[in-house]
Amino acid sequence: MQVTDLSLGFDPIRERALTESTGQERFAENLMFAISDPALGLSMWLHLGTWPDDFGIWEDYVQLHLPDGAGTLWSRSYARVPVEHRPAGPNLRAECLEPWKRWRVTFDGVATRSSPEALRTGEAREGHRELLRFDLELTMKGPVWDAHASAGSKHGGGSMEEQVWAKDHYQQLYTAAGTITIDGETKAFSGTGVRDHSRGQRGLNMDQFAGHALISALYPSGKGFGMQRMWNPEGRITLDTAFVYVDGMYEFASVVECPRLGRELRYAGEKLTLVLRSDLGEHRFEGEILATGFVTMDDATLGLGIGARPDNPTGYFAPAFARWTWDGESAIGLAERSARNFKNPPEIK
Repeated sequence: MQVTDLSLGFDPIRERALTESTGQERFAENLMFAISDPALGLSMWLHLGTWPDDFGIWEDYVQLHLPDGAGTLWSRSYARVPVEHRPAGPNLRAECLEPWKRWRVTFDGVATRSSPEALRTGEAREGHRELLRFDLELTMKGPVWDAHASAGSKHGGGSMEEQVWAKDHYQQLYTAAGTITIDGETKAFSGTGVRDHSRGQRGLNMDQFAGHALISALYPSGKGFGMQRMWNPEGRITLDTAFVYVDGMYEFASVVECPRLGRELRYAGEKLTLVLRSDLGEHRFEGEILATGFVTMDDATLGLGIGARPDNPTGYFAPAFARWTWDGESAIGLAERSARNFKNPPEIK
C-alpha cells in the first residue's frame, strides 16, 4: 500500500492521554520511546505510565546508555500528575504537538550512573548522581503501525484481546532532534527511534505471559520495519505482527524467524537474526546488540525494576539496542525482549 497519510485514517484522539480510567481493574495507559544517536553513541529507553492501582499516579522511567559501555544513567520516579500535564512524571514529559506527525519529549532531573555489569548482575543501587536534561522533537517518518490491524491481516496472528498487558497498542518510527545535557555538557542530538502507546488492564493473569520480542529500526534511506511477538507458557504465540516500509510502500509482514531472550544475559555483542516475509518478498535482518537495559520482571506490574535480580523466578525484561543490517544498509534500532522462564523458555509453536 502506497502511503500518503501517516495516520492511515486513525482517529487523532488516540494520541491524547486519557483524563480518567475506564473503571476496569488495573486499567493503565503507557507510552514508550526508544531513541538512539549513532554519532553520540547514546541510546535511551524511556517509559511513561500510570500506576495500575491508581490511574492518577504516573511513573517516569529512564535507562540511558553511554558510549563504549561507560555506564547507564537511570531514573525512576512517581507523581500525581494534573490532567493538563499528562502524559508526564516528575521529570519526564511527552507532548503531542501534532497527532501522528510530531511529538516532544523532555527530561529535566537527576539520574544515577551505574556500570552495565552492576545492572546485569543485580538490582540497581544508589550511586553517583548527576544532572540530566534533554529536549527532543520527534518527527514521524513512517505510518502508524496498529497491532490489532496487523494481527488481523493475512500475515498476522493472535490478537490484542489475548494480551495481559494492554488491549490497544500502536507504534510509529521517527527522527529525533534537539539537545541533551549530561553531567554539565550540552550537545546537539540527532537520531532515530520508535514510540508506542498502549491502554488496557495491566498486571492481571501474568501467569499467561511467557515472553516477547519487539524489534524495529528506521534507516537513513527512509525505509523501516517493525515486529512484535508474544507467547504464553505453552509456547503458543498469542500475538504475531510485523511490517516493512520501503519506498513509501507499507506492508504487513509475517515473522519467519525471531530472536528470543533466554538462558544468558549479556550487555553487548550478541548476534541476532530476524526474518520477515511480506508481499514485497523476504526480508532478512542481521543484528548485533550494542547496549542492553536490564529489568527484573514483576508479576504485579509487568516489571520496570532496574537491574537484573539474580535467579528471579519471574524472569527478565531486556530493552536493548542493536545495529540492524538490511540489504547492506545499517541502522540502530530497538531490540526489546523478555523471558519469564529464563532458564528454560518454552518451544514456540
